[in-house]
Order: sequence, then structure tokens, then C-alpha cells
Amino acid sequence: MKILDRYIVSRYVFHLISSLLAAVVIFLVINNVDNLDTFLDNNVPPKTILRYYYLFIPHIIYLTLPIATLLATLFTIGGLTQSNEMTAMYASGIPFRRASILLLLVAAVCSIGALYLGETVVPVANRERFDIERYDVKKLPRETRANLGRLYFHLEGGKQLFVERFNAISGEANGIQIITTDSGRVTERIEAEKMVWRDGKWHLGGVTTSRFEADGWMRIRRDSEIEFAKKGIEPDAFAKIQTAPDEMNYRELEQFIERMKQSGGDPRKWEVDLEIKLASPIAAMIIVLFGAPVAAVRRRGGAAMAFALALLICFVYFGFAQVGRVMGHTGMLSPVVAAWIGNIFFGTLGLIMSVNSKH
Repeated sequence: MKILDRYIVSRYVFHLISSLLAAVVIFLVINNVDNLDTFLDNNVPPKTILRYYYLFIPHIIYLTLPIATLLATLFTIGGLTQSNEMTAMYASGIPFRRASILLLLVAAVCSIGALYLGETVVPVANRERFDIERYDVKKLPRETRANLGRLYFHLEGGKQLFVERFNAISGEANGIQIITTDSGRVTERIEAEKMVWRDGKWHLGGVTTSRFEADGWMRIRRDSEIEFAKKGIEPDAFAKIQTAPDEMNYRELEQFIERMKQSGGDPRKWEVDLEIKLASPIAAMIIVLFGAPVAAVRRRGGAAMAFALALLICFVYFGFAQVGRVMGHTGMLSPVVAAWIGNIFFGTLGLIMSVNSKH
């Protein structure tokens, strides 16, 4: 790497880190102002409060990385332009495209880092942070996280499973119904008082089986246990239904969507959020692609103008992203288009601006 390349990259990294630190401080201060009274009113220990905000930092970095990369791009390219260093580069035969590519490469590394962060650190930190909100702030009993009610699954062979109550700690379900249909007609109904997971299988107890025969219903009472084994409805599948999507990585959310489909629910909203888990980190690169040509135009105002431009661009970008998300949730757009519409628009516009750049 040449001296000039190192100089540009070092300035960009400095502005990027500064922007991320500023974003973290602003988010923490605002959140603290909003929630400190709630923490104190509920007698949350100071150590727990500090832990809560420590766990909040990965989510803030993940959320604000596109804004930070845009600010870093505007300050870096804008600074080079205002100080005539960019003009000296042009005079030396160094095209603007070279600086853009350098920043784009750094942004690509940031995007990869954001993907890794979103798949590893952020879900785990969010899970613990939400637990602090549930149990230390709202004072919910921890048993509420273990108990799930009224679960419903579509199974193979025309079967449907209804569970009135499931306890994730004991692994026991109550109020069980397994209904088999054929061409829209009920052919069998199994009712059980409880269902317990043991030796890799579900064991039904207190079972009543009703079968529809030619001469009518035949009711059989079984006092002993019967086994029931179906792939995809292990205790973990039940327990994870209660987990919020923000507490899951891509794979876990994908499995959540599959379970929702099995239960007959509408997974459209979560399919959009699944695509956003990929589209959001890539936004760091798209923002740089768009922001670099904008920053290369000489303007009055210096840093203040760069900051104002960043706010305007981010407002428009996240406006596109939010509109796409809403349209995806309502079914007006496919999940892929809904999640990527902001990146598609700004990426296309950035490519056009870069190609048409005079330098």
C-alpha cells in the first residue's frame, strides 16, 4: 500500500471510529435519560444497570454502522476536497475512483464485521438485555418465560397438533390434541392429559383415541403411555417460539419461520426481517458508494455541511428502508425486495454518480 493510500485509509478509519463512539455515547445518554427513572423506581441495582448498557453497545454499533460509514466518507473525502488535497491528487494523475475504491474496501470489511456481529454477539447480548428488562425492571416471574400456551403445529400425514400448555423447564405439555384429517374429513382424534419428552420421544399419558369407522365413532381409553415421535417438534422447538426475533441470529430466525409455517401461522413479517439481517450490514458499502461522489463536490460549510448532508442522506435511506419493510409486512412487496429496496435504490444511484464523475 502506498503512502497516499495509507493516509486516506487512516483518516477514514479515524473518522469511522469517532462516529461510532459518538453514536454509542448519544444512544446511551438518550436511553439513560428515558429509562433511568424506571430503573430507580424498580430498585434495579447499579451493577445491573451498567450491565444493561454494556450489553446495549453491540446493538448500537450494529444499528449505526451505516451512518458511521457515511459520516466517515463525507468527512474524509470532504476534508480532502476542502484542503485541496483532492485537487493535488487529480493533478498528479490519481483519479477520484481510487480513493472511492479504498473506502469501499474498508466498508466491505465493516460489512463483514457487522454480519459476524449480528450472527454472534448481538443476539446473545440482546437476549440477556431483554431478560434484564423482563425480570429486573418489569419484575416478571422467571417462570413466565418457561410457560407457553396454545401452540399449534401442522404435521405430516394430515395431522394437526394442539398443545394447551407447555413448560420449557420441565419439558411437559398438557391439554394435547392430535387430529388426523383426510380430504377435509376428521378420521382420528387423540386427546391426552399430558405429553412428556423422554428418551428422544414424546410420551402421551391419559390418552383417549377416537376413530371414525363406517359404523360411527369408536372411543378407546388408554391408561398407559403411548409414544409419539415427530421430527421438528422437539422441546427446543417449543421453547424457542417465545424468543423474540431480535434475540436470534439468521439460522435461528430461519428455523423460527419454519416452525411458524408448521404451526399454520403467517411468517411474512419474519421473512422480511430475515432478509434485513443480510441487507442491513451491506448498507455500509452502499452508503459509501453513494456518499463518496457527493462528498467530492466542493461546498461551503466544512464539517457542519458534511454532518447535515449525512443526516439528510440517512433520513432518505432509512425512509426507503422503513417503507420497504412496511410494504413487505403487508404483502405489497416480496420479502427480498422489501428488505433490499433501499440498497438497490442508493446502490444504483451511487454507481451512476460514480460513472458520471468528472474525476
